[in-house]
Amino acid sequence: MHFARFCLFCLAFFTLNAQAQPQSIYDYDIKQWTAADGLSNNSVRALTQDQQGFLWVGTLTGLNRFDGHQFDVFTAQTNRHLISNAITRLFTDSSGYIWIGTRSGLSGVTSSTLKFDRYPILGEVTSIVEVAPDEIWVAADNLFRIKEGQISRVEEVKEPVNQLEVTPHHVWVSSSKYLYKIAKNGQLEKLSLPADLSQHPVYDLLWHNNKMHLASEQGYFHVGEDNDIVRCKLPRQESSPVYKLFRDQHNGDWVSGYSELFHRHQGQDWQVISRDELGSSTLFTDIYQDRQQNVWLGSFGDGIYRASRGKIKRVVGSGQPDDVVRSVVEAPDGELLLALQQGLGFLSKDNMYRPAKLNFTGNLNTVQDLQPDNEHWLLATDSGVYRWLPQTGAVELIDGSLRGVKSRVVKPRAAGGYWIGTAIGLFTYEQGKLTPFAFNNELESTVITYIEEQQDKLLIGTTRGGYQFQQQKLLRIGLGSPLYHAYISSLLWLKDGSVLAATIDDGLFVRQFDGKWLQFDTANGLPFEPVISLYDDEQSGYVWASTLKGIFRFHPADLARHDQNKAVFEQVLTPYDRQLGTAPGRCCNGVGHSKVARRDQQLWYPTLKGLVAVPLSFKAGLNTHSEPMMLQVQSAQNYLLQPQQDKLVMAIDERNLTLRYTAIDFLTTAALEFRYQLSGFDAGWQHVGARREAIYTNLPPGSYQFRLQSRQNNQSWELAQQTELTLVIPRRFDETAIYRGLWLLLALIILYGLFWLGRRNNQLRENSLTKLVKQRTQELENSNFRLNELNEQLSQLTHKDPLTGLRNRRFMFEQLPKDIEHYQRNRDSMLAQNKCIALIHLDIDGFKLINDKYGNSAGDSLLQQISGLLIKETRGSDYVVRYAGEEFMLVLRDVPQDLVKEFALRLNELVALEPFQLPDGRAVPMNCSVGYALYPLELLGGQLIGWEVSLQLAELALFHVKHSGRNGVATILFDNQVDAFEFEDSNHIEAQIEKLLADSVAWFDLTLCKISRS
Repeated sequence: MHFARFCLFCLAFFTLNAQAQPQSIYDYDIKQWTAADGLSNNSVRALTQDQQGFLWVGTLTGLNRFDGHQFDVFTAQTNRHLISNAITRLFTDSSGYIWIGTRSGLSGVTSSTLKFDRYPILGEVTSIVEVAPDEIWVAADNLFRIKEGQISRVEEVKEPVNQLEVTPHHVWVSSSKYLYKIAKNGQLEKLSLPADLSQHPVYDLLWHNNKMHLASEQGYFHVGEDNDIVRCKLPRQESSPVYKLFRDQHNGDWVSGYSELFHRHQGQDWQVISRDELGSSTLFTDIYQDRQQNVWLGSFGDGIYRASRGKIKRVVGSGQPDDVVRSVVEAPDGELLLALQQGLGFLSKDNMYRPAKLNFTGNLNTVQDLQPDNEHWLLATDSGVYRWLPQTGAVELIDGSLRGVKSRVVKPRAAGGYWIGTAIGLFTYEQGKLTPFAFNNELESTVITYIEEQQDKLLIGTTRGGYQFQQQKLLRIGLGSPLYHAYISSLLWLKDGSVLAATIDDGLFVRQFDGKWLQFDTANGLPFEPVISLYDDEQSGYVWASTLKGIFRFHPADLARHDQNKAVFEQVLTPYDRQLGTAPGRCCNGVGHSKVARRDQQLWYPTLKGLVAVPLSFKAGLNTHSEPMMLQVQSAQNYLLQPQQDKLVMAIDERNLTLRYTAIDFLTTAALEFRYQLSGFDAGWQHVGARREAIYTNLPPGSYQFRLQSRQNNQSWELAQQTELTLVIPRRFDETAIYRGLWLLLALIILYGLFWLGRRNNQLRENSLTKLVKQRTQELENSNFRLNELNEQLSQLTHKDPLTGLRNRRFMFEQLPKDIEHYQRNRDSMLAQNKCIALIHLDIDGFKLINDKYGNSAGDSLLQQISGLLIKETRGSDYVVRYAGEEFMLVLRDVPQDLVKEFALRLNELVALEPFQLPDGRAVPMNCSVGYALYPLELLGGQLIGWEVSLQLAELALFHVKHSGRNGVATILFDNQVDAFEFEDSNHIEAQIEKLLADSVAWFDLTLCKISRS
């Protein structure tokens, strides 16, 4: 999903003690969708939800159905009963039918069938309400009643009306001059609008707290107890227009004004989101709350917004002078000690900021680490390590040798005192004495970034790798892995003895019990990099990780397993989240210590925009069990599926199907994943990520079960929701047993007739032919023997290269399809043994120069020697083909995949090492270039691709070796997500490969020979 230029910040919610604190509009997770995301128009005028859960959005250029992932657009051009594209009102009645008001009249749609209806009400529809079951009132150029399918005018009101509202005992109707109260028994009461309201549009009516409220061009009003219309007070607003009034299911009030949004929780004061905070002058024309309690806001020119309650809170303390927080740690009295951009301060539990005393004439610069020391604090800063006394504010350098030295670590020692990590090495500090670490000179980098101590073992992180210090020995960790020279940002010693190492450039590492290190980066599942801090929550078993782009968590035990059914890392805060009314806040700042604090069962992280507080009891979004649903099946005709429909019978001759499906999820759409299986056709589950369609071609007739599952990417597939659809593909008459039986009967009759005629003729001619047969028998036997000899010689000539004695191209193109057919018949066995057919294309480098220098006869001799070498190195089941000139093709049948590259490299080296002899006895060195490819290809649906593509890929790999300097071996590798349909058109393989190379989902695996004798 693309994010517009000012989407309101997600993830700011109630903490565990939220009920005791004032609620705020900033405690909403808000996201925006615009025309860039598929919405038909950014000017949204109406919102509603159908019984299936889809959100319907009316704009000035069409009607949209939204599932959280994509918009399906309906227009008057594609649906003739939709009277106009300019949608003004949407209303879902108690039966689930959706009424559509437009600028040109009234339409409706049955959401389950997408069948549109048109009604004889013309003019702009401004309001739709349900007065009673099966009774709808519509405000247009007149007031209309639709009851039991019959349309009539409401005769109590004789003038055009604009807004309607239903209360327990009345229907309220507003016109340009009056406000009508129509009782259920038909009694009419008419209230005159005051002078400042008369002749001005009334945009909305809302009944709550036993009062009728009006949104008008002149402001916000309500009807008093004496039926007098009184102005309501809004902050910073007197007579500016108000466009929409709404009360949510939590009794919160929403008021949309001109360039301002007002919100009030029950029993609290109004809060204002102004033009400055929005980033534009957006006004909201409709506000709607769906069944999942998401509040949707349709804007006049910036699309739609979804506001929902969340779990994470971003805090900027009241009175805090600087939003940028560099470090955070919990103080002994339960407050949080913050290191801001400049200076220190305390944040109380009620989010009040109190600046700390600092009697210091110098500049502390950035404070990287804070550590309590009895009544003092030790501060590791970019200008040295200081002792600070909060009571007096006194600040002093702990040792003059550290003046101006960047320091990042202050860590208590198990033996007493502290570890001090600086840019010039590691020190111990005890009783006022600073002592250098005895092994500083063995560190490749003296810039210390992190210290982790456990009993008698010490882990040291630097900008060039990590170390373990134990029993007076300093050992480098991560030998043989990228961790060896990585920039260490955090280290964590888990209680089971395993070690986690976070880095700036190389991701996350875990040391297993056998001493091996596993690496995780964005290529194999790590959500964000670089990793800044690690926190072990032993109670839940989670390790929390903060990065510059977000926060995620995981169970360490999951890192060692290779189960693809469940994601290891769970995203908590993403790079796209930002606070309402603020610029994006990067998370999280700095590296190493004091980058996460725990208080009140929450983790507090420093960011560029205050603190982010994450509850340790954090759970994924509210809508984590989105049920998949089938939408339609597309073939020669489209089959729209009804809710709960579990079977579909296709028309005859339809064999190519596209199944469209979805799962409605407005909160965590990006984390939604799908997989499906067509039982009777698919061998296993097809994992398709966020893709919402399944494509099948050339399906045989029969009955299939299409099973569809959806899950959040942090869930196991065992917890996935599932739906099923039975697909029946009927047989054509020519595919039935009766049809085949008729053909068989006809064939038998014809054969019998031919047999009878033949037997009769044979009997008549038997006597006359007996002598002739005897005479010709010997001649025929002789001729057959000679003919067989000639056929054998001809076969040898047509399949054999006369110079080298090798097979030729004709033989290969006749034999290779047979080899492929043999492989397919034994496919399961071959795949189980990891065997394939390898095509190795070999070309002699610079052979034309040899011909030009020594003559064609010398070249022929060298080709014969090359042929002998290739035959010697191949098995009896393989065959070598002279492909063209100095080019050879080796076909290795049923060969293990992991031996093909080794065999190609060995051929390359053998040619370089072989002393080839000219006819005059001189030796000539030669090199070769080799390109190879496999069948089947190792990609999604690779067995659907013909061997011709593998042959072309081997040739492309050979050309790549030639262009890279010759004398080497190459092949083309693909990302495991590349689909076989990328090679559907084998006539454009080179263009398709170039596109895949440009998209970084394909690459050449090139190995140049180290031996060169040319």
